[in-house]
Amino acid sequence: MKSVGNILQTARQEKKFTLEDVHKFIKIQPKFLEALEAGEYATFSDKVHATGFLKVYAEFLELNVDEILGLWRREYEAAFDKKANERKKPAKREFNTPRLIVTPGLVLSGALIVLVLAFFGYLFYQYRSYSGAPILEIYSPQSSISVTSDILDVTGKTDIDAVLLINNQRVILDQDGNFATTVRLKPGVNTLSFLAVNKLGRETEEIRTIIYREPERVIPEVQETTEATPAEQPVP
Repeated sequence: MKSVGNILQTARQEKKFTLEDVHKFIKIQPKFLEALEAGEYATFSDKVHATGFLKVYAEFLELNVDEILGLWRREYEAAFDKKANERKKPAKREFNTPRLIVTPGLVLSGALIVLVLAFFGYLFYQYRSYSGAPILEIYSPQSSISVTSDILDVTGKTDIDAVLLINNQRVILDQDGNFATTVRLKPGVNTLSFLAVNKLGRETEEIRTIIYREPERVIPEVQETTEATPAEQPVP
């Protein structure tokens, strides 16, 4: 019985893709693609990391994602769960905790510390807002997905004072920095470039790759009918 890695590698080779070719389309580093094909899951930080990349890779290779994930769970999920449980086990320590006596002076000192930290936190937030690059969160679409509709919904969020461009077209933000729009796709691979620019010219850019496959058109069969011409009609 073939393993998940063998299925991925065979599908890629049948499409005559190298790992670098796949990386250009789905933006997953070749070392992770190679690890998926080799079954070396120690390369990944956790189960979510591994299955997320596996799903994207299987979709790109046009494999049955549910079957691939099911086979992966039988092969590797138990090992990931065991590893995660070992990380969660706390170290056994025996120590005596000194009793803390709460006094009005201690409460006042704690309140002052909280206020000072909040004040400097606010100053740091304002500094980051003006001097740092703007945030840019893309809720939809996810990268490297296949769709069968040429109209794609795009949603996300950026800083309220930033200018957002999608493929060099400005998108209007709401009062909280959220945005929602639609993009028309062309058949094949489409690249969406998200660029957020703040007042100081600092930029944040995200790229999404979308594959649009046109649905197959069903051509109705035309039944030919023959009618007798006047010359072919029988003479009474």
